[in-house]
Amino acid sequence: MRIFKLALLLGSIALVGAGCLGQKTSGGNDGGVFKTSDAGTEWTQQTAIPSAKGVGSIGGSDVITLEMGPEDNQAIYAGTAAHGLLYSLDGATSWQQPRDAGLKEGTVKAVEVNPTDACVVYVAKGQRLYKTDDCLRTFSSEAYVETRAGVTISEIAVDWYNPQIVWIGLSNGDVLKSEDGTVTWLTSVSTKKNVTGLMVSNADSRVVLVATESDGFYKTADAGASWTQVKEGLKEFKNADKVSALVQDKTGGTVVASTAYGLMRSKDFGTTWEMMQLLSSPGQVVIYTVAMDPTDTNEIAYAAGKTFYRSVDGGAKWTTSEITTTRAPMALLMDPTDTEVVYLGVATVEK
Repeated sequence: MRIFKLALLLGSIALVGAGCLGQKTSGGNDGGVFKTSDAGTEWTQQTAIPSAKGVGSIGGSDVITLEMGPEDNQAIYAGTAAHGLLYSLDGATSWQQPRDAGLKEGTVKAVEVNPTDACVVYVAKGQRLYKTDDCLRTFSSEAYVETRAGVTISEIAVDWYNPQIVWIGLSNGDVLKSEDGTVTWLTSVSTKKNVTGLMVSNADSRVVLVATESDGFYKTADAGASWTQVKEGLKEFKNADKVSALVQDKTGGTVVASTAYGLMRSKDFGTTWEMMQLLSSPGQVVIYTVAMDPTDTNEIAYAAGKTFYRSVDGGAKWTTSEITTTRAPMALLMDPTDTEVVYLGVATVEK
């Protein structure tokens, strides 16, 4: 899913009394999720996981993806590198695990909530796409099952106009589409490279943008009937074809991508790209994640190393603040109802 491999932490996931979720970790207890309510001035680690035996912690967990409920900004979903799925219903104040034993362990690379029904949630774990339609009470692990050895599900997107249409991206570069709510699947395009971003345009759901680990972007304007590779315009920006994340505004007019070059911006949903001026030189820092105010494209944020960067003028100027963790920033969420509230998932990575 990322340019660098995640160091998957294979410790126990049992919650014992007031201990940690996963006792054996390589990064101490400075993991999990961090939150700011003042645009990054101060960050707090949000790791409490209450149980009948006491309050445990997700501080030993590597969080590699974050998702916010489209109808409830307090509903936060976290995919981890070894501890399965975590979710919060109170803005990360406390965390829970689903009842499904299959989602209490292993690597969850992507989570997607149905944009019109918050009780329908999709979770990508290894070679299986899990689906719940009863608000996490029960899951089916058969929404999609990949049978090819070594191929896993890396991205999920749901069509906002017709939620029966679900897209998934695979680690081998295949992009699959279901038009019947995950009952049947067809391969729409084979990019040959790990899919690291999958986005349905907020302007027109027939338009879909795919990001890859090392081969730029692929775009369809006709719901997958035909695809165009977007790579030529990236050549002047070294390693801009190595993409790790995508974010778009409310209208689908602006897309920002984090790449190995730096941040890239498109104003035509991925057909053409321009570089964004950062405080660091191109390629100097590794940027895995980016966030943007969906109603104001001038407000953009990203994190790299121990530093959180924020701009309110489209990247002309940046402010910075420190995040107290030894782990890498992997997932960033900006609350659309209050953009000073930002969530950050961190994880140990190996180069």
